[in-house]
Order: sequence, then C-alpha cells, then structure tokens
Amino acid sequence: MKQRSKASSILIPAFTGFVTLLIANGIGRFGYPPLIPALINHKWFSVSQADYLGAANLTGYIAGSILATSFNKFIPSITLIRVALILLIITFAICAIQLDFMLYFMLRFIAGFTGGILMVIAAPTIFKHTAFKRKGLVGGIIFSGVGIGIALAGTIIPILVRQSIAVTWLTFSCASLVLIAVTWNGWPLDSNGKHPTIKFERPNEHRSNVFPPAAIFLLISYVCAAIGFAPHTIFWVDFISRGLHKGIQTGTKFWVLLGLAAAIGPLTTGYMADKIGFKKSISISLFLMAVGVCLPIASTATWSLALSSLLVGSLALGLVSLVAGHSSELVKSEYQKKLWGWMTIGFSVTYAGMAYLATYLFSVFHSYQMLFEIGSIALLIGMIFSFISSVSKLPQSIETDVV
Repeated sequence: MKQRSKASSILIPAFTGFVTLLIANGIGRFGYPPLIPALINHKWFSVSQADYLGAANLTGYIAGSILATSFNKFIPSITLIRVALILLIITFAICAIQLDFMLYFMLRFIAGFTGGILMVIAAPTIFKHTAFKRKGLVGGIIFSGVGIGIALAGTIIPILVRQSIAVTWLTFSCASLVLIAVTWNGWPLDSNGKHPTIKFERPNEHRSNVFPPAAIFLLISYVCAAIGFAPHTIFWVDFISRGLHKGIQTGTKFWVLLGLAAAIGPLTTGYMADKIGFKKSISISLFLMAVGVCLPIASTATWSLALSSLLVGSLALGLVSLVAGHSSELVKSEYQKKLWGWMTIGFSVTYAGMAYLATYLFSVFHSYQMLFEIGSIALLIGMIFSFISSVSKLPQSIETDVV
C-alpha cells in the first residue's frame, strides 16, 4: 500500500505536467502547422498570412519564455500555470471564428506566449518536489506530452478539418478543457507557497554565482541541439518528397514516424538518465542525434530515412527532458526556473534564427546535404560542450523535496 502511494505521488504530478505540455506545445504550438493548408484552401487567409500566423506563435513563445520567471515572482506557480492554460483554451475557442487577420494574429501570439510560460514554469515546479533518482522518469513523462501532442495533431487534424476548421479548433478547446479539469489538483502539494525542503549538504560548498560554469556550457550545447534539429523539422518532408522524388505521401509517412518517435523519446532518455545520469545521457543523445541528422548524406535508402526519423524525432524532445532535468541539478531550487527559462529562450531564439538561415541557404545553394552537414556538425560541437559541462565542478549542495 505504501509503495502504491509512493508511485502515485510521483505519477500524478508527472501526468499533470504531461497534460500541461501536451496542451501548451503539442496542441497550442505544433497543432497549427497541419492546419495551414486548410486555412489557405478555405480562404480564411492567404499563404503569406498563414505563415505570419505561425511566426506570431513562435514570437509569442519566445516572449513568454523570457517573461515567465518575472511573472512567477508576483504570481504563485500553480496560479500562473492555471491562468495560462485557461487563456490558451479560450484562444482555441475564439480561433474557431473566421476573424480579421490582426485579431487572429493576436490570438496566435497569446497562444505562443502562454505556451512559453508553461514550458518554463511547469517542469521545474514538479522537479522541485521530485527526488533526483526519479527526475529522469518524471521528466520523460512530462516532456513526452509535447511529442504525443505532435503525433495526435498530425493524425487527427486531417480528419477534423473535413468537417470544418471551426470543428477542429472547438475540439482542441473542449478536449483541453476536459484534460485541465482532470488534472486541476494534480500539482505537488504547497507548490503555490513555501514548501519545506530537505537539504543535502556536501562539504566545501562555496557557491556565489547563480549559474555555475557547467550551466553555461550546457546552454551552449542545448543551443547547438536547436541548430541540429532545424533541418529535419523544416526540410525533412520536402527533402523526401521533392529532393528524392518520392512524393508527398511518402514524405508525410516519414514525418509521422518522426512525430511518433518524439512521443516516446523523452521516456527512453528519461529511463537512461535514471540509470547512468543526466550528464552522460546528454552527451550520448547529442552524438546519436548527429548520426541521425547525417544519415541521409550517407544513404537515402528506406532504412536510412526511417532510422534518421527515429533518431532525430526521439532524441530532439528527449534532449529537452534531459537538459531540464540536468538544469535542476546545477542550481538551487529558487534558481531552477530562471535557468530553465534561459535554456528555453536560447533554444527557441536559435531555432528561429536557424530556420531563417536554413531557408536562405537553401534558396541560394539548393542543397539539402549542406543543411544536414551544418546540423550534424553543430550537434557534435554541442556534444563537446556537453562533455565540458559534465566534467565541470558541480554544485556541492542540492535542495529538493523528496517524493
């Protein structure tokens, strides 16, 4: 009975975090791209307007990531999370109406803004109350919500849009409302206030800096991961369908495979982190992801494309989970959200910049291979910085609540 209670105390907050990121990023952020063709075909928006709406969401996400910890200084964690979720599902409902472009732009910006806040605040709120030996599993469950949201969006949206765009958005809103209601009280107890902590002291603790050098090296490696992830997310379907002349249906199949891999990736890397630690897991994941990105350069056989989809899809989100978990090891609990916020900002801004750069480079050189080379090299550089981070002196005192 005691073991069941202990398992429940871990899994309930983890599932709550899973639902939060599924709604915030799996649906709120990545649920929009599959809708773009329908928005254009049904004459809601032009091609350029639909693209600008996607940019609005990304811009809002970056802004939310930047301001999340500032809001959290004045608004308790769970209150902030709940308000952000409610605002998000309201935007889903209003998006079911065919509105003026600028109003729709603001709705997509707000959706991105709340998604950025939730990405920064949700996981550290749960990690603060999680024993270190459980953080790999808990982080894997939480961040798999993003991947499952991507997979569900890619699978269900084509079915829903046959009814109408309005039905699609209202389905998002209603499903999210039910999920929020189910997990409303699933957050760790006293997360909104001060929670008594158990302090593990190690000798010779002298930490004057908020962020130790290991955190800076980890940030650089995470930024490199954003560069490595961009070619697949932007050009993978186009590369297979047009570059390899295999057609859009084949390209879409490999994209769905990448999405399914993203759904289970955080669970796999989380299990690995609990076995060998976050530091080694990050370096291994960056190396394997580099292999996945450069596989199409070596071979365009079906097995190579499938393995590339699996490696990149699973490890991209798996790395998010690992970096979030390792960030919580590097600083005291009161600085965890701030550090993870900087990690999220660094990744998002770099990814956006790489997206524009990759598009420009392709327009000039028309080379998919160049983009995959840049991505794989960036990941290998990230692996080096991850190794440097892992051998840097870690904090000597860790504050956490044991679950």
